[in-house]
Amino acid sequence: MLWEYIAKFFVGGLLVCLFALISQACEPKQFAGLFSAAPSVLLASLVLTLLIKGVGYATLTAEGAITGAAGLIFYCLVATRIIHRTNGLVGSLCSMAGWLVASLGIFALLSVIVHW
Repeated sequence: MLWEYIAKFFVGGLLVCLFALISQACEPKQFAGLFSAAPSVLLASLVLTLLIKGVGYATLTAEGAITGAAGLIFYCLVATRIIHRTNGLVGSLCSMAGWLVASLGIFALLSVIVHW
C-alpha cells in the first residue's frame, strides 16, 4: 500500500513537470496553472490505479473525477458571486457545501441514467 502512494507521488511529479513545460509554451499565460496541476495528477492516479487494481477500480476513479469536476464548475460559479457579497471565509464555506451537494447529486443522477 505504501509503495502505491510513493509511485503515485513520483509519477504525478513527473507528469506535473511535463505539463509545466507544456504550459510554458501556451499563450495566454493565464492557462499555465490549468496545464500544470489538474490533468497530470489525475492521469498519474488513473494509470497507476489501472495497473495496480484493474479496470473496474480505475473506472470508479474516473467516474468520481468526472462528478468532482462537474461539482467544481458549480463551485466556481457560486463562489464568484457569494464571495463578492460576503467575506472570503463564509463565501468559500458556502461554495464548498454547494460543491459537495452538486457532486453527490450529479453522481446519483448519472448512477441512475448511465448505471454507474
